[in-house]
Amino acid sequence: MIAAYASRASIDPLGLYEAFLERETDASGTVVLHHGRVKRPGKLVADFSSVELKALAPDVDERLLALASDAAKAFALNQVLVVHRLGRIGAGDGVLLAIVSGATRDRCFAACSWIVDEIKKGDFIELVELP
Repeated sequence: MIAAYASRASIDPLGLYEAFLERETDASGTVVLHHGRVKRPGKLVADFSSVELKALAPDVDERLLALASDAAKAFALNQVLVVHRLGRIGAGDGVLLAIVSGATRDRCFAACSWIVDEIKKGDFIELVELP
């Protein structure tokens, strides 16, 4: 399964991880999960009140899915799930969940890191710290 989408609702990392594991087979030797959270102090506004995650393109879901698909192919993954928050959220709130599975840990760690780095480029989702 390759899935990716943006959501205005809170991310349920445990529920999504459980559902991910239910779809696993014995072909996967490793599952890597990245749960990105909003940290403080901010990069531009040290003591921000909240952050706004803005879609910079109308096709955010399609772009996230393309990233997930590219990762699956490039790193020979069995499954990929990417969920990214949009809207206004506070410090400590979940902003990104990326879960990947594959035969070996090296490709899974590399894939998860690559997905996060690609999203953080800010080409289609922007994080704005609000005073």
